[in-house]
Amino acid sequence: MRGILLSVVLAGAFAVATPTTQSVSAMTTTPTIAAPSPVVALQVPDKQIEVTIDQRGGGVRWYRSPVWIAIGALAAVVVLLLVILAVRGGGGTTIVKG
Repeated sequence: MRGILLSVVLAGAFAVATPTTQSVSAMTTTPTIAAPSPVVALQVPDKQIEVTIDQRGGGVRWYRSPVWIAIGALAAVVVLLLVILAVRGGGGTTIVKG
């Protein structure tokens, strides 16, 4: 909590310490002239792009997908943990003397 409070205080100090007025050299510079924008109406397209959605290409099989591999790995870890917990037994009584 002290670290967060110190960070907030330092950020506030830096915000207050920044100058709010521009220097004279920054105000006396000449403005730059922007390049003219291109005329889009005069451009002629080279090719037409055709998109076909109905084709079913040879994609990756579902069992080779990285998402399913990650889901399988997580399931294997959970099953392994359940087996380890079942073998260990656990369930002892803890006696605290005070």
